[in-house]
Amino acid sequence: MKKLISLFVFTFLITSLAIGQSDEGIITGEVYDQQEDPVPSASVSVYDSTETNVVTGTPTDSTGAFSVDVDPGTYILKITFLSLSPHTQRVEINAGETEDIGSVTLTSTSQKMDEVVVRGESSQMEMSFDRRVFNVGRDITSLGGSAVNVLDNVPSIATDIEGNISLRGNESVRILINGKPSSMVGSGNVDALRSIPATMIKSVEIITNPSSKYAAEGSGGIINIILTDNRELGLNGSANVGTGYPEEYEGSINLNYRTPNVNWFADIGGDYRSEPESGNSFQRFSGPDTTYMYRERTDASESEIDGDFRFGADFYLSDNEILTASSYISLEEETNNEDIFYTDLEYSQGARDGNVLGRINRDTEEEANESNFDFNLDYENEIDGNDDHKLVADASFDISRENAQTNIEEITQEGSGDLLEQRSKDTEEEMDFRFNAEYERPLGEEGKLEAGLRSDTEWMDTGYNAETLVDGTWETEPAYTQNFLYRENVNAAFLILGGEFGDFSGQVGLRAENTNIRTEIKETGDVNNQNYIGLFPSAFLNYSFNDQQSVQLSYSRRLQRPWSRSLLPGIDFDDNRSQFTGNPSLTPEYSNSYEAGYLHYWESGSLLTSFYYRYRTDVIEDITEQRDGVQFRFPINFANEEAWGVEFSADQEIADRLTLTGNANLFQSNTNGSYREGTAEEIILSSESGNFQARMRLRWEIVDGLNYQASMRYRGPSNTPQGTRNGMTMMDSGISYDILEEKAKITFNVRDVFNAQNFNNTVTTDGNPNTDFYSQREFSWSTRTFSLNFQYFFGNTESRRGGGGGPGGPGGRD
Repeated sequence: MKKLISLFVFTFLITSLAIGQSDEGIITGEVYDQQEDPVPSASVSVYDSTETNVVTGTPTDSTGAFSVDVDPGTYILKITFLSLSPHTQRVEINAGETEDIGSVTLTSTSQKMDEVVVRGESSQMEMSFDRRVFNVGRDITSLGGSAVNVLDNVPSIATDIEGNISLRGNESVRILINGKPSSMVGSGNVDALRSIPATMIKSVEIITNPSSKYAAEGSGGIINIILTDNRELGLNGSANVGTGYPEEYEGSINLNYRTPNVNWFADIGGDYRSEPESGNSFQRFSGPDTTYMYRERTDASESEIDGDFRFGADFYLSDNEILTASSYISLEEETNNEDIFYTDLEYSQGARDGNVLGRINRDTEEEANESNFDFNLDYENEIDGNDDHKLVADASFDISRENAQTNIEEITQEGSGDLLEQRSKDTEEEMDFRFNAEYERPLGEEGKLEAGLRSDTEWMDTGYNAETLVDGTWETEPAYTQNFLYRENVNAAFLILGGEFGDFSGQVGLRAENTNIRTEIKETGDVNNQNYIGLFPSAFLNYSFNDQQSVQLSYSRRLQRPWSRSLLPGIDFDDNRSQFTGNPSLTPEYSNSYEAGYLHYWESGSLLTSFYYRYRTDVIEDITEQRDGVQFRFPINFANEEAWGVEFSADQEIADRLTLTGNANLFQSNTNGSYREGTAEEIILSSESGNFQARMRLRWEIVDGLNYQASMRYRGPSNTPQGTRNGMTMMDSGISYDILEEKAKITFNVRDVFNAQNFNNTVTTDGNPNTDFYSQREFSWSTRTFSLNFQYFFGNTESRRGGGGGPGGPGGRD
């Protein structure tokens, strides 16, 4: 393992330091159409003076601008775009010179063409100070998987067996879909993301230090999942079918039909998968009144069938106004079978084994179904046709329902004990309504003002009923039966002022949010109200040395509200020896984040270096304690935390057709806190943990149309307030081949090549001198998987599955 990590670090550092300096010249310009609108993604090719060989090239950006580095000499510049006439001109460039060719207008052409499939692809990782964009279309290893597999491949992100997502080691992240919250995803939890096929995702945006424009939720940052969309004229789309092992079948279709005034779009997909899961644990406990020790082994299988449907339209009300209406429906049925085998042992202090006292088998069968419905309206008005002066607004309504029924049978195989039969029913209904409006306008020549209002309201009604069969009669278990009501309303306003001052640019902003939360336990009438106002400033300062090198300093204040499900006081009794209960009294945690970054582009790659410091107060942590022989986990506002680190993100074309992308995050976190266990004295807990997380991805275009990709990710071991978590290394590999004259692609990939995705952690109570408690748990979330996929593209669609921002896309608001 040490050799593997050393090789990874050495390769990454060599790549990051390969920053060549030269006396190159720069050719710049802007490309417009006859309506004087910018032409994004136009192809800019630089030929040698004989117009025979292509020297280099680049696409235009979203504003139609381009910049390309070349050695001194004479070149032929060609600018082309589908359905527009090409532009050609001779350019002479001297060492260190910037040659601006000015504005180029491409006129429309009426030449009739056969169907054209545009297969150009942007780089897999696009980096800037405010965000990093991971383009999913170039990720071979995520095809055939879900949104969880996509996130596993995104730098800075890590997932764990508990269903949590962390960003730079912080689990307090906000997950958005198309720039907006959704009832499909909670605060940093991946469960619902398993129902979103990877083929429906265009890109993932990572925003580590958001400005005041964004909702203050998410002290660790924002993860924005952009779904596919296209706005090309005519009928365009793609179809995908796939299969895999363990058992997996999927199919999806992505369509759009564009007329001059309306763009219709639709996605439909379905999949079935069955995954094995396994784990084992060891528990040892000795307290004033009880002692026990046992081993536990779990064998489980999870089968689910999902269906997703998205439909909508962009209505072009005028040259400057767009109204988008869209809806998203997700349906899921799931079956979980879990066998837990307990081996009770004779207690011995400090021991890991002992004489067998008994063996018990607990068999759990769960049937669950879930439905989600989202409806969205988006409006955008570029006032006077000026992209810097506009009004945007959106409204959305989400509703989700979930029902689950569980049957449990516990049999004593060795020792004394009666047959135990139990059952439970879990229901949940959630509704969300959101409204957002933003206004943006220039201030003078170089200034800018942004302002906005937002209102979010969430309702949730949950019920949990548990029963035990006693002498042929089902009797209610009061400790597990509960109905819980949750309501949250957040109203916010923000103001941002920005400007450019020569080589400097920056912005300052302030956001105010009022939060009102009410929880109620129906059976007892217990009500908990929280009402608070928070101010969340942000500041950014940039300095550009030149077009290739720049630095940024930034600051933001944010918060993390307790996830609604973490407030549920009910106890899930699927495992009657290890249980979790929520805490209705949780309050938000707050963070202050500081970041300094250096961004360097060069002809064959780029490097983003970020130094960051974060201070959090009232951090929410899960605490483990023993209650009458049962291990309980529950969240509390536990501690203050300091975290600091350095992160490198780089990509480098190391040879023709061979690109290496790397990300390394080295950070330290110190946590200090205390809590009181029952009526006992206060327990002081603290941890100092250094961690190293890294990813490296190699992409090789072997020949035209044949691509190979290998990626590795490593997460180092770390300390927690009550124990430790082991490190983990994983590798994925895949190959794709374009067929049918580049209108189709076939892909084969292997995820977790070495079957190494194991989560291993320990919990101890070293801070409590009155007990001997040791818990060790190892769990395998999934096994090595194989996937085979076929994609077919038609119309003017891009292989990266999506050509525009679309409703709430990269321009989406939060």
